[in-house]
Amino acid sequence: MRKITIGILAVSILTVGLVGLIFAQKRGENRGGFAGQEFPPPFLVERISKELGLNEEQKTQANAILASSKERIKPLFESMKQSRQTTKDLGTDGVFDEAKVNQIANSQAETMKQLFVEKEKTKAQLFAILTPEQREKAKQMQEKFGERMK
Repeated sequence: MRKITIGILAVSILTVGLVGLIFAQKRGENRGGFAGQEFPPPFLVERISKELGLNEEQKTQANAILASSKERIKPLFESMKQSRQTTKDLGTDGVFDEAKVNQIANSQAETMKQLFVEKEKTKAQLFAILTPEQREKAKQMQEKFGERMK
């Protein structure tokens, strides 16, 4: 049970981080970092492709998978944005509207669930184009990244 809770927490943090990064990109054009660039940044995709030893066909497939995923998550990020705008003024009048808060919380939970499903779908599609050796290398890279994030 603890592992499931930790797993859900980690995915939630990752998803919130991605949402924050994307919102920061939208607001922070010309501010440096990833601002104004596509996500994931092309240099990162190229670096991972190189480390895994992807051939040109695999690179093309991976880019298509990422582009497709990006299109599917756009409405989800828009939903999060609208939800954030709705909550901005909530309670600032000194009145707590529990029904409205619950409605927004449920909506956000559903959106986060859909983002999680989309992330896992995209991951599975990307792993499907890899050879068994590349899959093993990708798993090792994920573990390394996970260790750095602790």
